Amino acid sequence: MQLEQCLQEASYPLRHDIDLHLTVMAVRRLPFIANLSEVDRAMLSTVVSELGSNILKYAERGEITLTLHHPSGRPCIDIVARDQGPGIGDVHQAMQDHYSTSGTLGLGLPGVRRMMSELTISTPPEGGTLVQARKWLGAAPLVSRPIPPLACTGQLHAGLQLTWASENRPCYPERVSGDLAFIRPGPEGVSLILIDVSGHGASANKLVQVLEAALQQTREQEPARLLQLLHQHCIGTRGAAAGVALVNGERGELSYAGIGNTRICLRGHEPWRGISRDGVLGERFPTPLLQRQPLVAGDVVMLYSDGISESLNLRDGALDLAAEPAQLARQVIAHSGRSTDDASCIVLRVLAGKED
Repeated sequence: MQLEQCLQEASYPLRHDIDLHLTVMAVRRLPFIANLSEVDRAMLSTVVSELGSNILKYAERGEITLTLHHPSGRPCIDIVARDQGPGIGDVHQAMQDHYSTSGTLGLGLPGVRRMMSELTISTPPEGGTLVQARKWLGAAPLVSRPIPPLACTGQLHAGLQLTWASENRPCYPERVSGDLAFIRPGPEGVSLILIDVSGHGASANKLVQVLEAALQQTREQEPARLLQLLHQHCIGTRGAAAGVALVNGERGELSYAGIGNTRICLRGHEPWRGISRDGVLGERFPTPLLQRQPLVAGDVVMLYSDGISESLNLRDGALDLAAEPAQLARQVIAHSGRSTDDASCIVLRVLAGKED
């Protein structure tokens, strides 16, 4: 059944259910993906299962090809599914969550899109459907993309001034942290990103460096899309949790989405606690829940990892909420940080802007 054209490409014609069953098993044993993690091999098999099920259900026959490429020196796996069926009438609908072919793992094309780095669907001139999916392997090369310097102490928008700081303490007795507190102003506001890699110490910090490099190379600020980017870089790794907030001073609005055990709370005019969906970046990626909350002068936003005790939300009396963000972040770690885990915190304060 398998027609190997070279050591780095394999094609599988599909006509019957048994063809797909054998193909899925064969994919996991391909020589050119043997060095991938078990998670990555399982992911590629799942993608083949979903695309192959579409072929058999809607086109009755077709072909799936897997190829290992090295564009720009970085390896990737391309999965191409071709058929001569009627095509996909509504690609937009097919890409929506909960739209799936029957008899599959229930992931459908939305699941394929989440597991792969790139996905395109087209109708060739000769008819049928062509699905092209690419999965980048390993960390992206560190390309210098300088970002124009912005004020690190504040940002003024339509009467609201934002000031921020972070604190990150490694788990004792480690010297480096498995948490990342990443803050960057941009055209849509100030991005606050807190990542808690599974485990701690040097091995966890290696993934922290990969994720920080990925954040440095993107200008994306929308929380759900940033979580998707982080998820893609975590596949095949130990995994992580992350909370992403975007504070827009011009609109006076906080947007937040999180996956895993990161937490966010708002203290001030209208106290609020955000919700992070259950999941693990790189393993289980549910649809992010985007939450929006209005902000006014005097509000304090605190985003923190699970190395901070839940009692933080009940101990405002132990914290000086009027302190500068850097001092307040240190207080949060000192009062509620667990010595047995990495502890990190981002604090952002909303102030009334100066009149011209």
